[in-house]
Amino acid sequence: MKITVILLTFISLLITACQSITVIPTPSPTTTGSPPETVEATATPFPTPSPVSTVLPTATVLTSSPAPAPVVRDGPAILGLVGQPQTLNPITESSAALRELRPLLFDTLLQLDPETASLQPGLAQSWEYSENGRQVIFHLRPNLTWSDGSPITAASLAESLQATRHPALDRFWEFSPDDDQTLSLRFINIDCGAVTTLAQLPLLPASQILDAMPMGSGPYMVADWSEDKRTLSLVRNPNYHGEAPSMDELTVRFIPENEIDIALSEGQFDAIGPFQFNLPHPIPSYLRDIAYPAPQMIYVAINYDPRDTPPLAPEARQALLYALDRQAILTEVLAGGDGQLLAGSLLPSHWAANNALSPPPYDPDEARNLLAEAGLTDRNGDGWLDQDNQRLELFIRTDGNNPLQQKLSWLVSSYYRDLGLYVRPGSTSSDNLLDDLFTHDFRLAMYSWFILPDPDQRLYWHSDESTEGEGLNLISYNNPALDDLLEQGVEVPGCQPEARAEIYRQIQDILSQERPVDFLLAPNQHFLIADRLSGLEPGPFAPITWNVGDWRLE
Repeated sequence: MKITVILLTFISLLITACQSITVIPTPSPTTTGSPPETVEATATPFPTPSPVSTVLPTATVLTSSPAPAPVVRDGPAILGLVGQPQTLNPITESSAALRELRPLLFDTLLQLDPETASLQPGLAQSWEYSENGRQVIFHLRPNLTWSDGSPITAASLAESLQATRHPALDRFWEFSPDDDQTLSLRFINIDCGAVTTLAQLPLLPASQILDAMPMGSGPYMVADWSEDKRTLSLVRNPNYHGEAPSMDELTVRFIPENEIDIALSEGQFDAIGPFQFNLPHPIPSYLRDIAYPAPQMIYVAINYDPRDTPPLAPEARQALLYALDRQAILTEVLAGGDGQLLAGSLLPSHWAANNALSPPPYDPDEARNLLAEAGLTDRNGDGWLDQDNQRLELFIRTDGNNPLQQKLSWLVSSYYRDLGLYVRPGSTSSDNLLDDLFTHDFRLAMYSWFILPDPDQRLYWHSDESTEGEGLNLISYNNPALDDLLEQGVEVPGCQPEARAEIYRQIQDILSQERPVDFLLAPNQHFLIADRLSGLEPGPFAPITWNVGDWRLE
């Protein structure tokens, strides 16, 4: 398969993770249908799981290093975002900077709890499911308008959602505005993950779906965007449906990564970030560091069916799990432990996580016993284990442009080598690594993925997704029992969170036992906050600006 096709497939995943997509012209809305009988609303937040010892608090304030304090200034708060969006359209633009900015300008049908990813009211003040579970009904807040004062109705939101052409739309056969404040979506087949995805799409008028600076309904609106697109001036939206934010104005500056130190030296930011792995040092004394988990997992992929190469024996796969001192690895690669270890494929704070699980223990003796059971022995006395009368050589494929993954690969391979396995990191370009992963042409690889808000992970684990060059089940994992549970997890009538959580706890248990990939860690990300700005409550599943209405400028 050509690498361009592979990249397009991979990019589509990243865009889905950021809830941004490429669009085509708006289709005609579907015909209105009669609403069926409904059951009680499900707008109650998901239960929050109990914390475990490996979880850092949602926001950890770290001590800053001394540096000259800036001149005290007046004026609007200045938010610095690392990166540079080319447009302010959250549908066609997927930059990280715009993701952090998005809640200031645009609303969604539902919001996410930033720590647990549970669904909360947004433009829809409540939502419910039909008796048979095949229809979800959103009840909009009254008197909604876009920032220019024009009304937002259920019909206009149906048009907005359909104009995005998001793949999740394929799970529904009808978008039906029952009245101005009631929007009904009818499933083809029940898919709770599709509800989460559509409920998180930024909403803008369908007629502006391709505009570079579309209108929204968020707490702020654009007053000016400088010609170089580096400074964005926002003013309070006079037609905002919620409580007006305390700050009348907000200035956003977009900062290229190579200019961060210069920008910090100017001493003018009230908040700047997000940073990951590259936190500035020293941190200016007028800023405090708030750390919180990133929705990202870094793992070692162990291929069940590598192309043109025999797979590792089950005992050898298990030995690799016991070979690693995970706490030491976390401390070494993430600045004294700037992240958390993972037992499974969800963050421990997620509403569907199984927090009874724990990572494999560090047990090199058991690892050596398992390698012996796999028939790997040092027959010629050169210190390396042999298979079929020759040295077993393994490479950990990794992205040569990613310093963190490179460092992890070297450290992990050193633990494997301590067992007598001849393992070396194999750095390559991002394109070549993607090519190897999507064509399953590897035995071991160091890689990462986003942890999306909905626990549905069919893309990663279902056997239907293991086709070379197409699916994201890159390791050729095949477990019929898990396939069945993955399907059950999205087909729960009414998408009841308790019922879904029980299914995903079973899924997590199977993944923890079979360990199709060796889940390693999730890094933290950071925002630097000035003392005069308060009210920020960052979390892994929402942009930093999700609660801007609570921000206060002293």
